[in-house]
Amino acid sequence: MYKYGFQNYFEADFGAFYPEVMEGEHWINVYLNFDLSRQTKLPADLHDPSALVVFDRDGEVQDFIVHDEGVDCEYKFTDREKQQMLSYIKEQNLI
Repeated sequence: MYKYGFQNYFEADFGAFYPEVMEGEHWINVYLNFDLSRQTKLPADLHDPSALVVFDRDGEVQDFIVHDEGVDCEYKFTDREKQQMLSYIKEQNLI
């Protein structure tokens, strides 16, 4: 993850995911709480990260949003982190 402006960059390794899928008329939202590996060290300004992955009704990813303590924050996921989440979602047939 990294903060806007490419500050506080770190690469998270996820240990386990805890999904919640919510389907709307136009979107499928996959909320992911996760455990982080012991090697993953969070910066001081990121306390309880989680993810919102937004898909359209055709199953195409529209956005990956970092939440901290349940709300949007200034962090973004790296491509490798996105791939970890997307692989999990596909393996579990969540959408």
